[in-house]
Amino acid sequence: MKRAAAVTGSLVVAGAVAGAAAGALAVGAVMMVTGPREIFLDPEFLRIGATIGAAFGSVLGPMAAWLLMRHVPLGVAIGGTMLGALAGGVAGLVLGGGALVLPFAGFAASALAIRLAVPRRAKLAA
Repeated sequence: MKRAAAVTGSLVVAGAVAGAAAGALAVGAVMMVTGPREIFLDPEFLRIGATIGAAFGSVLGPMAAWLLMRHVPLGVAIGGTMLGALAGGVAGLVLGGGALVLPFAGFAASALAIRLAVPRRAKLAA
């Protein structure tokens, strides 16, 4: 029981860090392309993206890890879902109106794709 709680706590932290990075990167990428360059120097915009990303990542990361990706290497699980959320976040900000929905859709799609792409490990014979 203690081990599961420790693993879940670690997944919460990893999800929050990856979500914060994805959120800040998505906002920064969109600001660099669409906005004036001096806006990019304002850290408040990046902080908003990072805060929203961290909140989503801290919840979705452990859920996806335990429910979908138990047999997926941790780096692949975190990195792949982060890239999916980043792509969805950029799409949501560029298209408008989907700034919270599309990152979730990108995260979910990448988690499912990773789960289907990585085969389950064969159970060890006792």
